[in-house]
Amino acid sequence: MTISYPTKKHTTYTNALPKKAARYLLLSFFLLFSCLFMKQYACAKTVISDNAHMLTAEEVEQIRSGCDSILEHHNTSVYILTSDSIGANDNYEGYMEQVGNDTKSPKNLVLLFISTKKSGRIYQIYGYGTAETQLNHGRCNKVMDRMQKNMKDGNYYDALNTFCNEVDIYLGRDPKLDSFLFQSIPQLIFSLAISLFIILPMVRKTAGKNTTTAQTYIDANHSQLLGRIDHFRYMNVHRVKKTNTNNHKSGGGGGKSHSSGTPHSF
Repeated sequence: MTISYPTKKHTTYTNALPKKAARYLLLSFFLLFSCLFMKQYACAKTVISDNAHMLTAEEVEQIRSGCDSILEHHNTSVYILTSDSIGANDNYEGYMEQVGNDTKSPKNLVLLFISTKKSGRIYQIYGYGTAETQLNHGRCNKVMDRMQKNMKDGNYYDALNTFCNEVDIYLGRDPKLDSFLFQSIPQLIFSLAISLFIILPMVRKTAGKNTTTAQTYIDANHSQLLGRIDHFRYMNVHRVKKTNTNNHKSGGGGGKSHSSGTPHSF
């Protein structure tokens, strides 16, 4: 009697193994890339530390919303730090530099410090990364100038709202556009000059021709030039010292460079 056994089919996995290995390799590369990408932007965030209690909880959230909008549109974080213990007579600039140079601080950062300490009420702006260029010395001063009235009146929410709006505008506009030629008054003068250049030739063509000259009223036979004298006016010359237009950049000693304005008191 002959017994026959059923034969088993053997499936080969030589093609499946390389495909699985390729998938795992691709997934590992993606995870590694994601970790590196997240590490770069993990510290990019908004920070509002109101130790001076200048704002209500609702106002803090509204200002935070404005700062988050700046982060979203310009990839620049905003830190707002207030204090009632560090004032103008203390090393507040060292404190600001310590915050800006911290390894956890983002690369692109706008830092606003406000002190309500008695006899030392002051506020200052620092710009790091792209904000160092976009918020140069002149722009920092302009932002603080527009905050000044509300700061002095105690309208701190309105002052910080102005700060957010101005920073948002300046971060989205090239500093070259702040030059004299792009300001409103020069543009108005330039427009008037172009208008006159177009209109004057038209007026000359329509105006009557003048047929009289000085010789019309002078009798050449009974007139002669007896002398000549020149009068000079406004000849005083004053020497004016050239103003320094450099952006006020600092941050030596191993720290990150940054722009800043002139400290404003209130």
